[in-house]
Amino acid sequence: MVSDRTEGPDRHDGARLAVMKEPFGLRALYLLFGLLFRLVFGLFGVRRAVIRGNLARSFTELDTPSLRRIERNFLARQAEIAAETVYAQRMPAEELRARVQLDEADLARLRAAAPPRPLVLAGGHLGNPEWMLLRLSLELDDGLLGLYKPIRNERMDGWFLRLRTRFGARLVPAKSVLAELARFREARAIGLLADQAPTTSPEKHWTRFLEQDTAFYMGPELLARALRSQLCMIRVERLARGRYRVTLEPLNEAGERLATGALSDRYAQALEREIRADPASWWWSHKRWKLTRS
Repeated sequence: MVSDRTEGPDRHDGARLAVMKEPFGLRALYLLFGLLFRLVFGLFGVRRAVIRGNLARSFTELDTPSLRRIERNFLARQAEIAAETVYAQRMPAEELRARVQLDEADLARLRAAAPPRPLVLAGGHLGNPEWMLLRLSLELDDGLLGLYKPIRNERMDGWFLRLRTRFGARLVPAKSVLAELARFREARAIGLLADQAPTTSPEKHWTRFLEQDTAFYMGPELLARALRSQLCMIRVERLARGRYRVTLEPLNEAGERLATGALSDRYAQALEREIRADPASWWWSHKRWKLTRS
């Protein structure tokens, strides 16, 4: 079942969120990127075929007007995230804490994480992953090891590295994680976005996801198994513009013995539930289904 939720805070949080005012700099960025995205994606139609194809294959039960509504809301969300990402390079820590909530139970789970059994945190391109990483950094500091795929443009890659490490997180290319873990044994949590197409990974797991055969990167499962650690799905729920809630959903028990692929299936199922609850929040402009099952 697909939800049509697109705007507005959770009813329990609306009163408190309304108290926060958006700084002028953030409002200006929202306006700037809103106009830019309408021009690039609306007028020029950049990635339009990819977005529409992904949506049509994923929600075969929806009619064209419903799919177009998700598309419009998705583009509006992406403009917001672009603005928020730029704003994040100077956002104070206390403002970040106020804008990105963490429940007490999840704070306790993060604070209890310790080597040699770090938490493995598998997120997706939902909500605002950049603010999520920075918010986790405030709790874990340099105990957070983030895995990422380097950007080909060196200047852009450097900009994102400076942004993502400003509160102490350590970032390493995903391909270098084993070498990094051998050198850095104080990791309390290892985080990665695991919903990208595993085009260069030798380890792939095929499962049904959004009505399609889909290959998943097995990094989270392999890390959890090798470290005998708990794997948690990171949810980033949008409460209102510029306000999010991060929650952790445990997908296994530390050291639990599972068949190969079972943990990847659990991650894929948890991710699909989140997408169906708020379809405009996922990264539909990405060519997610590059691979075909042989």
